[in-house]
Amino acid sequence: MQYVNRPNLDFRGYAGTLASGRVEVGQRVKVLPSGVESNVARIVTFDGDREEAFAGEAITLVLTDEIDISRGDLLLAADEVLPAVQSASVDVVWMAEQPLSPGQSYDIKIAGKKTRARVDGIRYQVDINNLTQREVENLPLNGIGLVDLTFDEPLVLDRYQKSTKTRLPVG
Repeated sequence: MQYVNRPNLDFRGYAGTLASGRVEVGQRVKVLPSGVESNVARIVTFDGDREEAFAGEAITLVLTDEIDISRGDLLLAADEVLPAVQSASVDVVWMAEQPLSPGQSYDIKIAGKKTRARVDGIRYQVDINNLTQREVENLPLNGIGLVDLTFDEPLVLDRYQKSTKTRLPVG
């Protein structure tokens, strides 16, 4: 969810880009991480209302219930499972001059949701000259590596190969 659109008391829409799959009017959907469910009442686009929308389209969903949805929350089909996690191992390209170091906390943003993550460890850095993995104590500027993170709050993540919209960028 990128934006809650409430221009007046008679309209509450949830705007964003459909990351994958499709959605249709009448479909039962679930909000993550809360797990609250509702039905799609309308799909609003720049060109007017539609009966269905597909991955990559910018849409505003109107639900049958007024529920609490915040920027960064995810909507998915009610029967789909995408668990929230407190930690993950992520591939990182480090772009700051100060090295990424275990024990440090950093701001992260995923699908519009901002939180903090602590670096629990660096599994390896990729040597770009021969693509081998080597042990390091920190990840320097332009370093590429696999890093273990623990988040301040549960996050809903997809594998990068499944959805580039809900992958985990770190900064």
